[in-house]
Amino acid sequence: MAGTERAGSASEAELAPFRNNISVVVLNYNRAETTLECLRALERAATPLLREVIVVDNGSRPEELQILRDAEVQPTQLVEVGTNRYFGEGNNIGAERASGEFLVFLNNDAFVEPGCLDELARAMAVDPTVAAVGAMLLYPDRRVQEVGGMVMPSGYAVQVGKGAVWGPDHYTDVYPADYCSASCLMLRKRDFLAVGGFSYQYEPAYYEDTDLCLRLWAWVGKVVVNPAARVVHLESHTTTDRSLELEGIVELNREKFLSEWGEWLAARPLRGTVLDPGSALAPPRRKDHFNLPPPGPGRLQAAVYTPYEVVPGGGERYVFELLGHLTATLGHGRVALATPYPYSALRIGQIGSVFGFEDPVAVPATFDDVVDEALEIGIVVGNSIVPPVRGFARCNIYHCQFPFVAPEWYVEERRDWLASYDEIWVNSGFTRRYVHGMALHYGLSCPPIRVINPPSTWPSADRGRPWTERRTVLTVGRFFTEGHDKRQDVVIDVVRSLVERGVDVDLALVGSLHTTSESRGRYADLVQMAAGLPCRFYANASRQQIEELYATSAVLVHAAGFGLDPLEFPERLEHFGIAPVEAASMGCIPVVYDEGGPAEVISLLGADTTFRTRRECVERIAALFSDPVGSAALSEALRERAEQFSPAAFRKRVSGAFEELGAPGAW
Repeated sequence: MAGTERAGSASEAELAPFRNNISVVVLNYNRAETTLECLRALERAATPLLREVIVVDNGSRPEELQILRDAEVQPTQLVEVGTNRYFGEGNNIGAERASGEFLVFLNNDAFVEPGCLDELARAMAVDPTVAAVGAMLLYPDRRVQEVGGMVMPSGYAVQVGKGAVWGPDHYTDVYPADYCSASCLMLRKRDFLAVGGFSYQYEPAYYEDTDLCLRLWAWVGKVVVNPAARVVHLESHTTTDRSLELEGIVELNREKFLSEWGEWLAARPLRGTVLDPGSALAPPRRKDHFNLPPPGPGRLQAAVYTPYEVVPGGGERYVFELLGHLTATLGHGRVALATPYPYSALRIGQIGSVFGFEDPVAVPATFDDVVDEALEIGIVVGNSIVPPVRGFARCNIYHCQFPFVAPEWYVEERRDWLASYDEIWVNSGFTRRYVHGMALHYGLSCPPIRVINPPSTWPSADRGRPWTERRTVLTVGRFFTEGHDKRQDVVIDVVRSLVERGVDVDLALVGSLHTTSESRGRYADLVQMAAGLPCRFYANASRQQIEELYATSAVLVHAAGFGLDPLEFPERLEHFGIAPVEAASMGCIPVVYDEGGPAEVISLLGADTTFRTRRECVERIAALFSDPVGSAALSEALRERAEQFSPAAFRKRVSGAFEELGAPGAW
């Protein structure tokens, strides 16, 4: 096959930077024997270029993990994560542990042949513009499985060589590819960090490596495949584990992938592979700030502990704004985001960038890392009247998102922990009433309760499109059914009624999508429900997409809690309602269900746009469109009134609280 240049032309001098400088990262999840076979293949393919092998165990069953601990063939490092962080984040964690300048991501079901790592290095050594090199993947019977891949404008991938009659020796030269599978992929660690690592958006699996390779093409250099580097790969061996609940995930992640790269793929010439690095069509490049070093002894002064998954959401924005404030006042490297199980600094940087933070706001840590530190400030996040852990700092704050009902034994077991906190912080007066009532119900010794509304305006919000030119009805909220369902089904029904009565509107549904099969099922049901409407779904939308939608949409409908009895199910109502304030700050008029936090927020914004029935919601929106002058004036007024919920106002309230408590987080 015609290509660029044979990798064998690399000299020993050109290979010198790779000597003892390659870190191989292998991910394991309940496939210990397969992982050991992968390690034996690496041992047989001995090379002076290899520095270390890092096996990241992604929360395997105890008996599987013990096999790795007791194995005769030992990795240089065995990183026991303790829970399943999935493919991308597991590899991010391994990459950050690597001490070599060059990374090789290797599936545990991929068995390198002798010379494989050397050939990967040679392809990179002869051409300094190469950002990543992939290997030829073979089936166990020596048929070609893949020699790099191409991505079509539809987002579907074409595996070069798969199903062809040619054998592996037909492919001879190094040549560019849209992507190479992370089953075996080499790149520089600094480049991996610079493009932000594997994205959380594609959890639990699929499209992570394709997305990574396109970011390398756009921002760093070429992605090539070297057929002389050969790997026997047991295709889909790890992803067939039914406990991973991967049914339907490929199509869903293709949609996410297209929302990020569709324009880029559609604009490039079909001949050739990708656009030149630095193309204006590529998504904005992230800053190289993700690999924040872990804190040294005595460096940490504050930690925010959350027992929940770190994904974009209202609660997470509250947490990251707290982290941002603490870092601004205490200094970089002195504030930790603590979780029960490890996350990478890459993940913290990714989520921080969603909330507008260009610089790192925290170092990742586990609760065990911080609990014995002499910390000045400890903030704990929880969803019960009692906190998930005892206070662990000089000044302790329990941020109760909402006091969800908990088993009696759980409350009794932790009732004394609440007294170890100096204050309880809540997000709204609505939440405060239920915290106070729950504490009285259980007879708890309750510290003072302080309302600190979450930061909710869109950072750097501009006026957006004039309201009279807007026609989109928007809804923003996670796609899930557990907890307080965002009731996108109600919004779909409302827009259908508007369209049927001749109102010229379209619908945009934005939200983060959980990794659970229930969440994906909910998403699929909503897509089917919206069939025939002028609408578009944005699952795990980028920050740029959300900003554009807020700036161009006329109305945001927030229906969480719709139809619920507020006395019987207060926990299922929205407890504050960040999305309505974000929308208002961009001139998009919020229309919200008249219960819980959003009703309180709309009152504070001075608007009269609440509803209790679908029909009332339809009438509210139709009235806004029938009075464009009045609606434009309301849009402008809401932008100004939303400033009471700005990040600056939030930090002022937080700073005042710390000052009253005598903690060092005041400025």
